[in-house]
Amino acid sequence: MFGPAVRLIAITLLTVLLPLAGAVLSGQPLSSLLNFPLNMRGWDPAPINAAFTDAAQLFAILLVGALLWLCWPRKRKRPDIADGQRRTAQRPWPRYGWISLLLLIAALIAIDGKAFNAAIGLLTLALTLLLNADTERRTGSSLISQRRGYFLLLFPASLAAGWLVFYWLNLFIGVWTYPNATEAVPFALGKSLDYASLLPALLSLRQWLGSFPRLLRWTQSGLPLGDWVQEGWPLIGLASLALACGAVWPDQLYPLILIAPTILALGLQITARQATSLSGIAQGDWSRPLLTTAAAALLMAYSQAINLLLGSLTSASPAWAYQLPLLGGIELLGLPAPAWLITLPLALLGLWLADQLTEPFKRRPQQPPFRPRSPIQIPIVDLLHEQKRR
Repeated sequence: MFGPAVRLIAITLLTVLLPLAGAVLSGQPLSSLLNFPLNMRGWDPAPINAAFTDAAQLFAILLVGALLWLCWPRKRKRPDIADGQRRTAQRPWPRYGWISLLLLIAALIAIDGKAFNAAIGLLTLALTLLLNADTERRTGSSLISQRRGYFLLLFPASLAAGWLVFYWLNLFIGVWTYPNATEAVPFALGKSLDYASLLPALLSLRQWLGSFPRLLRWTQSGLPLGDWVQEGWPLIGLASLALACGAVWPDQLYPLILIAPTILALGLQITARQATSLSGIAQGDWSRPLLTTAAAALLMAYSQAINLLLGSLTSASPAWAYQLPLLGGIELLGLPAPAWLITLPLALLGLWLADQLTEPFKRRPQQPPFRPRSPIQIPIVDLLHEQKRR
């Protein structure tokens, strides 16, 4: 019904125009919202609310508990061959893995020049190459070697999605700011490098996690859930309403605004009767959402730890600072614990975006061809019509 290009354009337009329309219709001056770079919030965040914090913490505990119960293996999945024989002979370290050393040197130079956003992007890119190199060394296959063109296409897609989700939407809710950003061009270049590295790092980390057979099998025999949502229009309506009202009630709606693009993507797929990022759970296979969420949480922790470390080791402020209205409580790496739940919708959005990019590569053979007996059970193949083939 809708091609990948149409879906991408539709979600981009809704994400850009609806917050803008809401701000204009509510009479807010755009000059106070559209700041570049966003180095300070235009209004004071709502103070920490004990009831909101308690409710958020309870919701987080219940959600994590429910996910663990749902994905907990109902039956032990027997490996194709014995664990001792599953591992392929380790190969030499791929040459591209050594590029990470050059990226590390470049990151140190960027840190010395107080270009923290660029440094974090370089370190994320170094991590991406190391993950691919280790996966290929242990299994003989990686995201880079399987689909090099696809891997390269992830960078511009990640760049566009980063500016759209993490910067544009944040202009209307002010959840985080960039206190060190004083000049537009250096900030734009550094942040572009940071954003462009996110999606390749997410998928590479997900594939690396999937290269461990026991971890992969543990996520593939959970409780099957059928089509729990039959119609996509309510999801599209909810996300559109949240985006339109974001500039009016930013402190109250910011969690819903941040996950609105993910809800839009799921709504469009369900409306078009297409497989979603959650389709596998109908057969009890929770590997796609669960491993990707774990990868997103690890990547978020990696970036935030570097951000805090740069702020503590230098006289400058961190690259970004969070200001979460209403939410307090126990913190992990400077973020309230319930805030880490954002990794689930962000992981699903990353999966959806990655699936849209598979169209040009559907009929091209992977290099090297994917081997079913390899420990990696998450090949880069056409995932959009998987449900139909079943």
